[in-house]
Amino acid sequence: MRTTIKVLVVDDSALIRQMLTRALSVDPRIEIVGTAKTGVEAIEKARDLDPDVITLDIQMPELDGLEALPHITKHSDARVVMLSSVDDPDTTYQALSTGAVDFIYKPRGGMASSLTELTELLLKKIRTAYRIDPSKVDGVRAAGIEQLQTQAGVAEAAPEVVSEPGDGLPPIAVEVHGGAPPSLIVAIAASTGGPPALECVFRGLVSSLPAAYLVVQHLPPGFTSSLARRLSSAGDVETVEAVDGMAVTAGRAYIAPHGLHMRVVKEDGQVRLSLTDDAPVHGVRPAADPLFESLAAQFGDRAVGVVLTGMGSDGARGLLAIRQAGGSTIVQNEETSVVWGMPGAAMKQGAARHVVPIGLVAAEIRRVSRDRSS
Repeated sequence: MRTTIKVLVVDDSALIRQMLTRALSVDPRIEIVGTAKTGVEAIEKARDLDPDVITLDIQMPELDGLEALPHITKHSDARVVMLSSVDDPDTTYQALSTGAVDFIYKPRGGMASSLTELTELLLKKIRTAYRIDPSKVDGVRAAGIEQLQTQAGVAEAAPEVVSEPGDGLPPIAVEVHGGAPPSLIVAIAASTGGPPALECVFRGLVSSLPAAYLVVQHLPPGFTSSLARRLSSAGDVETVEAVDGMAVTAGRAYIAPHGLHMRVVKEDGQVRLSLTDDAPVHGVRPAADPLFESLAAQFGDRAVGVVLTGMGSDGARGLLAIRQAGGSTIVQNEETSVVWGMPGAAMKQGAARHVVPIGLVAAEIRRVSRDRSS
């Protein structure tokens, strides 16, 4: 059985290619099978060299990374990790929506000045990408779209239920609650594969329910505000980057910024966000567990926890706390998760009450929101 990970490095900068190759060479389990400097060359070498993982720059001559990406994923099983600039996060999210499994943050000034700090992250990303089943990358997105298209009909697939059935309700029209304090808070956690999964969920959410939505997505600095814009445009719920002390209102969503844990607190009858730079949890900050645990303590059976695709176990402990407090818990199923680490960990801890494919997560949130807020 082969134990090495074959990597193709694609970047139009000779210096960046050299830096990436040097960083990856630290791990003897990684084999650099080739390099390419254009999108056209990347397509050819992806087909000829059969790499397991490709690091793909976005801005290149002849054919850029976004243009090359669909050709690569069509003719190769390689998992693509994009090299992204903080100056263009929207393009990065477009790549994640069209076949890339993850991205590596390319800071201002280039990688040469940050090689030491990037090496560990780069190796982690490559190893994570290698563990992703190639058949899931396009299949998961297709399944999500198909299930969203049938969500309002009786042909909707029934969710797998651990202890309580879901009814897969279509969108519901109720009194508009925007601006009012929420009677229910839904917290959603995601990591690897998360941005496209979150977009899929937010396309099915409605702002008319008396619920607020809090999101923890593991991201590098500079990308949170762009994700907020994408989620706002995906559906009916306005999404903003969280600010310490911000009041939480129904019909709105809040994303935890990079480098800060997010919790909910109650002050004089008002629900507010608390952002702190406490030590990382599970090696990340923000982490889902602090948010989920605060939600369990403050809202009890009026809390809903959702764990989507992601590597690791973040969210499992907090989701269990929500369930033990009487709240409702939802986990993305294995078949539609790009990485079933976080959802799988929640399942193992007995934290999940509902297990559903990504295309039905929003319907399950709506059902629970209707039942719990009535």
